[in-house]
Amino acid sequence: MEWTIATFLLANFILIVASILQMATGVSVGMIIVPFLAMISYTLIPAPIAFASLTLTMMMAYKGRKDIDTQNMFQVSMGMLLGIFVAIYLLKNIHFEYLGIIFGFLILISVFISLKVKAFKLGRTVNYSGGFIAGLMGSMAAVGGQILALLFQNHPLESIKSTLAFLYTLFSVVMLLVFYMFDEFSTEQMISGFYLMPGFIIGFFIAPLFSKYFNPKYAKSMVLVMATLGALLLIGKGLL
Repeated sequence: MEWTIATFLLANFILIVASILQMATGVSVGMIIVPFLAMISYTLIPAPIAFASLTLTMMMAYKGRKDIDTQNMFQVSMGMLLGIFVAIYLLKNIHFEYLGIIFGFLILISVFISLKVKAFKLGRTVNYSGGFIAGLMGSMAAVGGQILALLFQNHPLESIKSTLAFLYTLFSVVMLLVFYMFDEFSTEQMISGFYLMPGFIIGFFIAPLFSKYFNPKYAKSMVLVMATLGALLLIGKGLL
């Protein structure tokens, strides 16, 4: 895509707000980021945003490294890896003009799961299947985080934030390597990722100023409402 000052400022404003919400509440905000960035350009999803988000997730994972759940990590990661390869196949066989509709529906599915699925008991089957769905949705539309959040939602908040940040980091690195192998991650997309990094970095450092004003319960509702609105707008744009 062709970057202008206006698109740079708008995209990074979206990411600053999203980063503050994620740092403050642990709620996965990919559902907000994706529809609004996709309305700027479909090419920002999923590789550039995954590349850019590494700045936030690496800092969050390092900061909370003592709270990371390592017990379920391997099985979830293996499921995510399989999901990445399935997503590569699907992306290579989907017409570009349908991406907005697909992104929108995946976001709505993520919202629905968040509302209807209240608890998971971590175990072999749930870890592999949850990881697979997260890898598939994350690779196609950068919204796999909500699935991971559901898997670990019974953990303490600090453990949720740290574990998800570590998994996001691992997932993004592997996804980008696989995408590069299959010519789905170009130099132009990497440059777009660098343009998106300031929003994540600024959000990380200013989030503590806002954390005390957020009630996680209401923040989650706000995220879901914004995600639903964004998804509907994205579907509408794709149908026009």
